[in-house]
Amino acid sequence: MNKEAFDALFEERVAQRLARVGFVSKGKSLAFCDESLVLSLFRLGGRMSSPGSIAHVLCFRHSILRDRSETVPIGFPDEVFDYPYKFKPLEDGRERPIYRPQNLNYQYERLHWDNADDESVIEKLNRISEHVEVHFLPWAKAIPLAQAKSEIERHGENAWCERMWIEDYSEHLARNGG
Repeated sequence: MNKEAFDALFEERVAQRLARVGFVSKGKSLAFCDESLVLSLFRLGGRMSSPGSIAHVLCFRHSILRDRSETVPIGFPDEVFDYPYKFKPLEDGRERPIYRPQNLNYQYERLHWDNADDESVIEKLNRISEHVEVHFLPWAKAIPLAQAKSEIERHGENAWCERMWIEDYSEHLARNGG
């Protein structure tokens, strides 16, 4: 499979399917934004890129959280480190996602399309879009602010961004009851 064929399959199997549930393309990445959350499927470049494959990570944040510049961004933050929750897109979606600190480095997933048969690439792309649509998006829409705050408190490593996010959650919950 060549790059053009892979990109066409990604567009058909992932981007178009997720567009039906509200995702928009941001370069080679995809993002879902509403008044309360942002869910982003980042396609990584730079040192994470490799010929014949893509590297990607699925990220989640509540819209009330500040980013690394300590401001609340409008819309889609385009940096992985501005998201508390980071997942590999093909991780098994049957278990409930939970916060794991990945503040200095994060795990990502590589999908090799070079020297792969079309069927196996299509199967992986279908699994990505299914996991995002069926598991991750409903989870992101349903996770209460108080639960996200609690998970960062319990599982975090006391990083400055975690302290900032906990403060954001605390202030929002105090103002809005909860």
